[in-house]
Amino acid sequence: MIRIALIAAVAAFAASSASASEVRVSLVGKSADQINADIQHAARTVCAKDVVGETMILGAYGRCVRDTVQVTQQKLASL
Repeated sequence: MIRIALIAAVAAFAASSASASEVRVSLVGKSADQINADIQHAARTVCAKDVVGETMILGAYGRCVRDTVQVTQQKLASL
């Protein structure tokens, strides 16, 4: 059983940066709703770090959060 999800910013602009930020989220003893909330929070955390210096920061941040949550949920669903 997977106990920790690794959340990494995966938006297109993150690929051009030196390295994407990462946050580990424990899955132990949590409901699906709690896991989803933790994924959202972790995505906001890593994306806030990764969009620093972007010219269109709000758009980049929103895309980063959306894409990061989507990819992370897909990875968890495929396990």
